[in-house]
Amino acid sequence: ASPSTDRETEPPCCDECASASRAVAKCLECQLHYCQIHSQAHPLSKSSDGHRVIELDNASTASCGPVVMPAQKYPLHPSHTLTSYCMQCEHILCKLCAEKGGHQQHQSSVHSLSEASTQKRSEVESLLVSTASDETALNQALEKVSTAIKSLHTDTEKVSEEVVEFYNHIREAVNAREK
Repeated sequence: ASPSTDRETEPPCCDECASASRAVAKCLECQLHYCQIHSQAHPLSKSSDGHRVIELDNASTASCGPVVMPAQKYPLHPSHTLTSYCMQCEHILCKLCAEKGGHQQHQSSVHSLSEASTQKRSEVESLLVSTASDETALNQALEKVSTAIKSLHTDTEKVSEEVVEFYNHIREAVNAREK
């Protein structure tokens, strides 16, 4: 089999993970592959708001293979490859736009795609950790609410039984006086 045939049958790696995590989804707009965690985080990013992420048909437990991405061209300057990212605007840029375009005032915010990817990855991972701790706190709060509801039902039943018992006691006293 030719190398390209082998590559086509190997599941792709997540384009966001530093480790070689197996991709389970693909963004239809970006054409990037994502692991389970990044596939959930991708559409929530400001820069990819509204992107559609679909599950891959060949998502299996097999290890992922190399993904060769062609260099992406910038539509406004088709002769230039996308090489930079403006953190302030959250746009991918070609060298011309980064140096002479509307982003020249943002030079401290313009980074190589690799640097920006590392920084964004770190931000996403921090958000995921924060979200996980928030989820834990919410689950604990839900458990407390559930316990309080059970206690309330138990107390309501006890009070209801006491009211019925008190009513029956008064009714017996009234009946005894009437005799």
